[in-house]
Amino acid sequence: MSDSHEAAAGDQQVATGNRILDRILDGGLPRNHAVLLTGGPGTGKSTLAMQFLQAGLERDEECLFISTEQTYHDLATSFTGFDFSLDHENLQITTVHAGPGHTFEGGDEETLTLKTLEGGELLGDDHSVPFTGEYLLQHLDRYGPADRVVLDSVSGVASMAETTERYRRSVLDLIHLFTDGFGATTVLTAEQTGPPPGHPRASREGIAAADAIQFNAHGVIKIWREMIEGDYQRFLEVTKMRGVDHDTRSYAIEFTEDGIRLLPRLRHHPTEFVPDSFIPTGIENLDVLLGGGIVSGGSALLQHDGQAIPHSLLVSSLSRAIQRDMALMFVPSVELPPKALREVFEDRIGPMRELMDEDRLFLVDLVNVWENSHRNVFKPQASTGSFDDIYEAVDERRDDRPLFSLINVESQLPSLEPDQIRRNRFWEEENFYREQDTAIYWYNPASIPSSLDAFFMNGATQILTTWMTDRGIQFLKVKKSPSGYMGLTRAIEYIDDDPYLRIQQPPGGGRLEGPGAGDE
Repeated sequence: MSDSHEAAAGDQQVATGNRILDRILDGGLPRNHAVLLTGGPGTGKSTLAMQFLQAGLERDEECLFISTEQTYHDLATSFTGFDFSLDHENLQITTVHAGPGHTFEGGDEETLTLKTLEGGELLGDDHSVPFTGEYLLQHLDRYGPADRVVLDSVSGVASMAETTERYRRSVLDLIHLFTDGFGATTVLTAEQTGPPPGHPRASREGIAAADAIQFNAHGVIKIWREMIEGDYQRFLEVTKMRGVDHDTRSYAIEFTEDGIRLLPRLRHHPTEFVPDSFIPTGIENLDVLLGGGIVSGGSALLQHDGQAIPHSLLVSSLSRAIQRDMALMFVPSVELPPKALREVFEDRIGPMRELMDEDRLFLVDLVNVWENSHRNVFKPQASTGSFDDIYEAVDERRDDRPLFSLINVESQLPSLEPDQIRRNRFWEEENFYREQDTAIYWYNPASIPSSLDAFFMNGATQILTTWMTDRGIQFLKVKKSPSGYMGLTRAIEYIDDDPYLRIQQPPGGGRLEGPGAGDE
């Protein structure tokens, strides 16, 4: 076996030939293990499998391609247009399948025998060996050792066993031959139709063949086709990879001369459009998900489902803003009455009265539950629906400090019409906010008009959504951001110490995502 090659990310990982897939897998496929690659006809399974072997050939590794569905000529035709070296001296290609024939044991009775796809008998001109797992192992054993093996596909050898359980056992024996006997990192392909199980558009039809062996494999990568606005698109998703902190998001597929390319390469803006200034939230892994924190000078939107509690996410951001010597403008929700809010401030941020005396806290009471006992507690005039006077007072009193605004949208609805809320938002942006002023708006989309929800989403620099599942687990997703992990869903865990919650770690611990990561 070749030991001169270099894996993508160390001795324990093997490059797949696709940099984005390597990044998804936190470096590549686990060395000396078998991975199942499933998908329907024409989705790109064989192409990706050969791409994996090509990466090995370029590292001077010994590679083996076993086809159960295509002859060498068929493979050469299928891979026309790709830069694959089918005639490379380090690549062995063999074909096997089950065909009618005669064995010595069976005499004149016709049975399934082990053949090549080119029509050759694997024992003699008139007789062959039965198509069983035992004889298949004996035949393939002659091709080892190898660094990389592809079996395309295991669906084509299903007839070697009479029951599903015996089929699984025979496939497991093949896996042991390749990984333990040959010392090879192995890719097995299998037929599957439709999106992967658990996908919103998945069905139970057409996945039995892949299900029969997926538990034998160390990992599972699924490819499927899906209709998007009248056009079929192909997608890839890593649904399982033992011992690997892999990316769980779906990626689109396109074909290039090098094989399969996954996109998007990055899910955020190009480097020149990524802000260079952020306000950290202080919440473990949330700043990583956002690419640095809340964009300084931008507006973030936090949507929740009414069951997930958003306040810990918000309070931690307020605390960090105070530490950065920012002034705070707070429009609280009904769920934060004066007594509870004072306790939160005293415990996490600072004494409310003292912060108001120093003109570092301005509270806008839209629900009319606060005593008008301080000049920095404002009650807008319902007759005008305007915040102009409040904005002018805040702007004058905060002096040179940048402002951090935390505004609950639902609290405005009892006293303001949607058009007034939109007008105030425009006025804030155009006449009030300075360059480094930052705002977070939060609400439950089900409690406000859909047009208002769309308005705030359209104007936000970043969008986070959090919700509670029926299992009582709270999740968070980055839906919009110029940087970070767009579209990634992570669990929220509440802890005993400040900031009292943490976010599930991003794939790879957040090491591989960022401007320029995984460039092709």
